[in-house]
Amino acid sequence: MSAKRRRPETYEAEINGKKVRVTVPENPDPVELMQDAIRDNLSPQAVAVIAAHLHGMVNTKNDAVNREVAWFTEQLLDMVGDQYNALCEETGL
Repeated sequence: MSAKRRRPETYEAEINGKKVRVTVPENPDPVELMQDAIRDNLSPQAVAVIAAHLHGMVNTKNDAVNREVAWFTEQLLDMVGDQYNALCEETGL
């Protein structure tokens, strides 16, 4: 027995005076949006240097802020992956 295919959610819109059905886009993942913005605007070298700067060097009196900075640093490290050390060397760190 085959699984029933789920139809995408749609809504009615008017384009050039005609009523049409338009697919409702899925909610994007906020982490993916952030990573896309970083990739679009920063080189891998810059991402590695920022991660290196944040990694262990930033410590505030606010534990919640420290956790957020640590999370962001981990996101950056995940983005450059196993190229982190090579990128740091390339930039002179």
